[in-house]
Amino acid sequence: MSAFDYEAMDHAGKPLVGQVKAVTERDAVRLLTARGLTPISIGETKPARKTTRHFTLQRPPSAQDYILTVKQLSLLLNSGVPLIAAVETLKSQGLHPDLSEAFRAMSKSLRAGASFSNAFATSLPSLPPYAFQLSAAGESIGELGPALADTAKQMEYEYRVKQDIKNALTYPAILMSAGLSAVLFIFLVVVPRFSAMLASSKEPLPFLSELVLSTGMFLSENSTLVFILLAGVVALAMWLFSQPTVRYSVRQAMTSVPLLGSWLKEAELAKWSSMLSTMLRHGVDLIKALEFARGTIEIKSIHTRMEQVSKLVRGGKSLSIAMREQETFSDTALSLVQVGEESGELSNMLGSLATLYEESGRQRMKRFLLILEPAAIILIGVVIGGIVTAIMLAITSINQVTL
Repeated sequence: MSAFDYEAMDHAGKPLVGQVKAVTERDAVRLLTARGLTPISIGETKPARKTTRHFTLQRPPSAQDYILTVKQLSLLLNSGVPLIAAVETLKSQGLHPDLSEAFRAMSKSLRAGASFSNAFATSLPSLPPYAFQLSAAGESIGELGPALADTAKQMEYEYRVKQDIKNALTYPAILMSAGLSAVLFIFLVVVPRFSAMLASSKEPLPFLSELVLSTGMFLSENSTLVFILLAGVVALAMWLFSQPTVRYSVRQAMTSVPLLGSWLKEAELAKWSSMLSTMLRHGVDLIKALEFARGTIEIKSIHTRMEQVSKLVRGGKSLSIAMREQETFSDTALSLVQVGEESGELSNMLGSLATLYEESGRQRMKRFLLILEPAAIILIGVVIGGIVTAIMLAITSINQVTL
């Protein structure tokens, strides 16, 4: 006898979910009918699904997986597909297994009478909190499809900002890593050979040559220890950057770097403005919208100031005045917000403000990279050039050749 999961409706039209034991699926249908239930869907229970997943190396859903999923759901709803049918469609599609399982759970919750926003939050808890607030707001005013579309747009915007920062720093990081590798190769392979050649000389060497040669010999004689220490430093750095508090501290420290700091601050203000615009457009009240928008900020100093903005607005001040008192926004930004409040177009003006900050941040990013990349090349050149100069000075001093 097998177990079957079923979804059915009782005589009053109330949806029910449960499990029944029968020999075949047809027998299970007969049992449900005998109980006065109308079967909607029925399938054999497969308990092995969960146990096998523990033994497979499966990556968790990525940010792009979540964005694509929310986009697909909004597209189906905006195309006129009923909610249950849209959820069932995504449940059966070839999405990430975790997301398919989430939509399966969401479908059961909806058929049991739960609201979409509750089923959404229960089934996909890894989504940002504003996604659930937007879905609740959209559901209450009959605009669930557009609300989910804006949720996906906001998630995509935040993902793009993070990728811009990561991509901007990738090339300089590769450049510095290559330079460090070249310096280690010179110290471990080239310098010891010259040290062996110069070991028999009794002539005193210049200080720079003595420093480079002794460093090279030390690294060569303790190469195993050096590599262990380097591996330990890399592992420690990776662990530290996996800690949210460390990442926030590093990002806060980076805000004091010229150009880079301005770029990071404007990227954060752009996220804040975009989030606030999206929340207001879907009927979320200003106080709650400010709280959710503040949650997207990762720089502590700006987060603190936005918290003060929320407190001032809660105390009765207008948004533009509260923003002006924090001395974080430009005069153009304050003018846009003030005009939006006076004209009743605050959401649209905040959207324009987000675009303004995003474009300004991109320009600062380009200027920062124009300085950073040549600076990294020059630094590597100076280090390698210094090592070569030290070796040449040692050779010429022994042979008494004047440069």
